[in-house]
Amino acid sequence: MGAYPEGFSSWPEPERNAYFASQAKAYDERQQAKPNSASRRGNGAGEAKAEASPPPIRFKSASAFCAEYVPLAYIIEGLLRSSSLYALTAKTGAGKTAFNIIVALAVATGRPDILGIEVTRGRVAYFAFENPDDARMRLRIAAFLWGVDLDEVGDRLVILDRREKPEHICAEIQRLAEMEPFALVIVDTLAAFFDGDDVNNAVQAGEFMRRCRPLTQIPGAPAVLVSAHPVKNASEDQLIPYGSGAILNEVDGNLTLWKSGEPAQTKLHWQGKLRGLDFQPLNFRFETTGCPDVLDVKGRQIELPTMLPATQQSAEERENAEHDAGRALLRALMEEPGASQSALAAATGCKSKGTIQRRLQKLKRDKLVKEALGKWTVTPAGREAVS
Repeated sequence: MGAYPEGFSSWPEPERNAYFASQAKAYDERQQAKPNSASRRGNGAGEAKAEASPPPIRFKSASAFCAEYVPLAYIIEGLLRSSSLYALTAKTGAGKTAFNIIVALAVATGRPDILGIEVTRGRVAYFAFENPDDARMRLRIAAFLWGVDLDEVGDRLVILDRREKPEHICAEIQRLAEMEPFALVIVDTLAAFFDGDDVNNAVQAGEFMRRCRPLTQIPGAPAVLVSAHPVKNASEDQLIPYGSGAILNEVDGNLTLWKSGEPAQTKLHWQGKLRGLDFQPLNFRFETTGCPDVLDVKGRQIELPTMLPATQQSAEERENAEHDAGRALLRALMEEPGASQSALAAATGCKSKGTIQRRLQKLKRDKLVKEALGKWTVTPAGREAVS
């Protein structure tokens, strides 16, 4: 399903709908036939195998080819392009679902303040496959924080909370799009959506992403954003979808989220692949909040981190604060070489040993400290940096 018949984009909607339905039916028939393939091979080895004749090959003139150009349209200005398939890769806890939620609200309402960037108002489909209960709470809390009335939003934001095959989803969403087209489809997450045996299998992974591509061709030509995980313990420069490289090959861009700092902020950028214009990293902060509609059985509000755009000033302030914290850590190590992380946390006023560990690793990458037998010491370059 990676390629479409000639002129597909100009077909009437009933014919496009019939095409998607036929593809879903054909996929089901292929799947049902697989278990019987061995028995079929044993019945009459000499029987001729009927094969469908390949479609005719038609070349186009350069003029005709260029005449098919369609001006680029962005759902989120400079980030998500219409009729394009993207991955969103980030470690667990970096804010994938939090980001997806505010993206869905921003596009469904057309409000640029939610992301801090221009958006095109349109209909959104959200596939909450990984953790529907968590997505439900986050959506209600974010809507409360941003003053979004979900009843007023109505069917401009629709949720699917049960995994189905891409072909079946595409056929149904095609039907829904006949009433009102879609601008954006969000998949949370690739791991929960994948229906193959092994995501590391290049053939299976590539085929699965190609089976997701038709979602970009339904009425409205939506952008499709698929959340993915990187390799275990990935560093900031390793935010590529975990599994076969075929996944990266099949998408139009790989957006990334990287969480760092105290208080934590997340940086949105891209890595590995981006078809389209480059963009400057965007910073977001977290605000832990609740709402009157999300309570536990004892009537207490449940508070969860909600993502908000960070101003350039606040991002610079956070970066400066990180530099100051790094210098303070270097001074503490110079005063007490080999000090434990607990001692370093106490000396620098940091509440978390995990934060100390992260900062030490960053200083090590910058060659300002070194580690030997579990003991940390400052390098000559580190001493010069604080002098």
